[in-house]
Amino acid sequence: MYKKSAQLTMVLSMILVFIVGGTVQAGEIIYNDDIRENVVKKEVLEKAVDNVIVLVDTSSSMAAAHKKYQKTYYELEKEALAAGYSRLPDLGFNVGVYRFTPWSVVYPMQKFDAAAVAEAMQKLPAEPAGRTPLLQGMDELESVLKGLSGKTAVYIFSDGGYDKVASGKDPADKAAALAEKYDVCFLVIDYSRVVEARKMVADIARANQCSRVIPFDSYVTQPYYALGPLYYSKWDTEVETTSEKKVAGYKVNNILFEFDKYDLPSAAQEELNGVGKFLQEHPEAFAALFGYTDDTGKAEYNMELSRRRAEAVADYLSKNFDLDSERVVANWYGAANPIASNDTAEGRAQNRRVELSIGGM
Repeated sequence: MYKKSAQLTMVLSMILVFIVGGTVQAGEIIYNDDIRENVVKKEVLEKAVDNVIVLVDTSSSMAAAHKKYQKTYYELEKEALAAGYSRLPDLGFNVGVYRFTPWSVVYPMQKFDAAAVAEAMQKLPAEPAGRTPLLQGMDELESVLKGLSGKTAVYIFSDGGYDKVASGKDPADKAAALAEKYDVCFLVIDYSRVVEARKMVADIARANQCSRVIPFDSYVTQPYYALGPLYYSKWDTEVETTSEKKVAGYKVNNILFEFDKYDLPSAAQEELNGVGKFLQEHPEAFAALFGYTDDTGKAEYNMELSRRRAEAVADYLSKNFDLDSERVVANWYGAANPIASNDTAEGRAQNRRVELSIGGM
């Protein structure tokens, strides 16, 4: 049963505050006193993937000091991973953690247990050292992928460097081969410092349309960069308002797109202008974007189309309101999470959308 009424959710990941879609004509500030008791009647977090694999970099390149945070990249990597595991909701994910420098098992692939993962992370070396056999690590990764069912997200910490092999193949070649063979997305946490290395990271992330690059600094400062690809929210409820006092969030309509299009509709600009101004006035807030399609066409094409839609909205907000990448986080899920029936033209039109959520309030 699909509902077309105004919608509100509070995401339980400790990151998002509101995800709202509806039929009103413009964005609207939500105040604490606007939210009556029991307004949120139902919320369900839905897995976008079944399995999560993290390939941890413990090589000597991680010993470099981060200029801004005055810590090594290795320290920041471990801290960010600990924060991510503590925030990951218990949705039945299978999780595995591995070193690839060289390959070793930190937490073998199994049902996610936050406490057990935290304990396993203590096995990591106290200091980073050694070379970067990334290609060999991805060969080992394949042995893990072979035993999995469902969709898998693989996080790789990389500065684009790797030990070359006699065959001449590189990690991007291997990533493309794995993406062709398995239902896998590569999420590359990038701390590269030179153009050639940055290109290698980007090439790995071109394995397919669900793969992407996550800048290391954004990963550290904005945990939703890492968690966003793993799940999304389903909801249905009504928003009732009574008064206006303390700002708690911002209600945003879905941005709807024409069939097979990702050009930003002119009608969406007023909505996004309100979002952009709100973000400028509230520097602690950020916008999370969720791109979707209807179910027409092949899955990989829909994934690309939903990506382009989310990025079109992100580009508009970033360029017109001078917002850093950490404050506009785009995610995309293809034809997942329909809010209306795909059996009708009207329903498909509602599903061709980008949802916006304001978090960090």
